[in-house]
Amino acid sequence: MTTPVQQNPDKNSTRLLAKPQTTGVACGKVILVGEHSAVDGFPAIALPLKSQTLRIRFGEPIIAQSSETLALSSTADNSAWHQCWSLTIDEKNVEIAEQERARLTQSLALACELLTIDRQPSNLEDSFSDFVPQRIFIESKLPLGAGMGGSAALSAALIRALSEALQLNLGVDDVSRLANELDGVFHGRASGLDAATVVSDSIIRFQKGKGSEPILNRAGFWLLLIDTGERTATREMVRRVAELRGREPHLVAAHFGELAKLTSACEAALAKGDLAELGSILNQAHTQLQAIGVSTQGLDACVECSAKHVITNEIPPKVDVYLTMSRLA
Repeated sequence: MTTPVQQNPDKNSTRLLAKPQTTGVACGKVILVGEHSAVDGFPAIALPLKSQTLRIRFGEPIIAQSSETLALSSTADNSAWHQCWSLTIDEKNVEIAEQERARLTQSLALACELLTIDRQPSNLEDSFSDFVPQRIFIESKLPLGAGMGGSAALSAALIRALSEALQLNLGVDDVSRLANELDGVFHGRASGLDAATVVSDSIIRFQKGKGSEPILNRAGFWLLLIDTGERTATREMVRRVAELRGREPHLVAAHFGELAKLTSACEAALAKGDLAELGSILNQAHTQLQAIGVSTQGLDACVECSAKHVITNEIPPKVDVYLTMSRLA
């Protein structure tokens, strides 16, 4: 356990939010059924991708440790933190746009605020702007913007890193709840599904307002994830669905209702170990997503190809279930 950073030190000393090398880790996710409808309170089924992780690691302060530069760093808008972030995906450096840097800083400030409110008395007595900006490394095995829970994993990893720094013994439900608050910075409207999945240990059934619960998976199966290379922010997809709902509310409600039925059918298929039925359910779910405008040509082509060539007994090793990944969730 990391020793907590000294709080309220002499004003001329360096005040760090977290000691260098403090880390937090979370994994990616896959939604089997219930993309987008989960935002409106319909059930969904998802599973964590334990091998695909994202790590947050705090580093050294980025400014000289003088009282003058310390004062300059403590600006009200926290913009000095924007340049603290660096990102690697599969150990390759990735440039972070200025808008995303601002969102990352906003999520960090919100995390500090939530942890202060959530835990009274808190070890975090200073406001976020009182701390010296320090490097923060995002080390990801997840392709960001591909529907694999990158922002939720980042949010959960950030909460876990700060929990470590402040010696807070947060449970899984606490991490999930707080991570969902941060995820809203990136998504605009987060259902809680992603945050619940990236901290879970098994396939879960999730419903907004009711939380998550593990579900029975009777038969092991291969899950093929196809990354089409297309990237669209979740915020944009949520906006598209909201616009369609505004124009044709009954249409969206009907498709969400069908997704809810497919979610129940998916849970039953998993419990029975009926993989053929599970594959059929995923096909039907994709059709519903096409109808509300959140599929792409790349996704449609992958689904068509997979349906023809992947789910067969002739191709070894047999792939029983497939899911194309791009911007479905």
